[in-house]
Order: sequence, then C-alpha cells, then structure tokens
Amino acid sequence: MSASNTRFAAVAGAANFLLCAAAGTALLIVNGSKVQTVQSVSAMDPDPPGYQSSAPAIGIPPSTPTPAGQDYETVTAPDGFSTVVPRGWASEPKNPGSYQATDPRDGSNYVRYGATEARGDLIGTHAAAERDTATRLTGLRRVRMDPIDVRGREAVDWEFTWESSTQGTRHVRAVYWRTGGVEYFVYVSALDSGWQPMPELLNTMVERSRP
Repeated sequence: MSASNTRFAAVAGAANFLLCAAAGTALLIVNGSKVQTVQSVSAMDPDPPGYQSSAPAIGIPPSTPTPAGQDYETVTAPDGFSTVVPRGWASEPKNPGSYQATDPRDGSNYVRYGATEARGDLIGTHAAAERDTATRLTGLRRVRMDPIDVRGREAVDWEFTWESSTQGTRHVRAVYWRTGGVEYFVYVSALDSGWQPMPELLNTMVERSRP
C-alpha cells in the first residue's frame, strides 16, 4: 500500500471518516455531555489530566455475529473486511479502502467503514489525526478517545463534535481496531440533533464486523 494511502488511514482515518462528517440504548450520549478540547490532546498523553469519557466505551463480545437480518445488509471492503449497514443505505467508495453508506431518507446521516495499512501507535496515530482535523473543521471538540478491546484486539473508540457552517453541530463516533498489520474501522455521523440512534448502529456494525 502506498504512503499516501497510509496517511489517509492515520490522519484521514479521522479525517476521512472524520468529517467529512461529524460524533446511548446503552450507549446513548446526551447533548450536554462533558467534552474535551482538542488543544489538550497529546499523542504521548492522549487522556489529558481530568479527562473522563462522557459514557461507557463500547463493549464488543467475542462471539460469532448473528446474520444481518432484514434490517441490515452485509457489505465488504479490502483485506477481508465485512460489516453491516442499514438495508437500503447504498455504499460508494470514499477514499482508498473506505466506503460510505448514506441514509436515503436523510443525507445528513451516514456511516463509513473500511481497512488500511496499520502504522505507528494506534492511540498516538489518532491523536495526531485529531490535531490535523482540527485545522480543517471548525470547533472540533473531543467527547472521548478511549482504548478499548474488539474481540481481543487493540482498538480505540473516538467520538467528537464539530460545527458545520451550513448544518450546525455534527456528531461523529468511530471505532478502529488492528489485526494482522491492518487497521479496520467503522464510523457513524449525524447532526447532533439526530444523534440518538447512531451509537446503537455503531455498536451493531462493530459486533457484526469481521475480522
């Protein structure tokens, strides 16, 4: 994979699925949740003093996922990746190795998923991506960037909001995990006012993903 594709993963891993977009059910995040400013982010110290997640990190069970069912359809990406998206949300390529599926009834809701070559430290890579993205997205504010576990694999749960000049506050949440030298991700984005169903959708996409 080329160096440019790799940078996409790291920086665009946030930026790509980042925001173009914007980040409970047991995972519901309320609009009044405490957030952390990106200025305090450090790749060496991803959780600044006093930082706390606004809600529990996603818990991913190790069991085999159930079939997609009538509400979802299975989609695939490079490096053997598969997950599910809501039925009727058509997928299209976004960047090398990544795809976007958009809600046909409301184009402000969409998900992204994909795979890219893993480089560097997982948390440090996404903390750097966050800083890079903050130079392009107005008012980027972190809700969480927590190390988690996805089926026994190293992972990070990254959630943030930003201010769109045309749409208002957008909300984004994504999970990245690594195995076999590849970084996989699933990502959801919506207007903050319509955020309520998105954490459950993200959890479903992670639960039913492979590898």
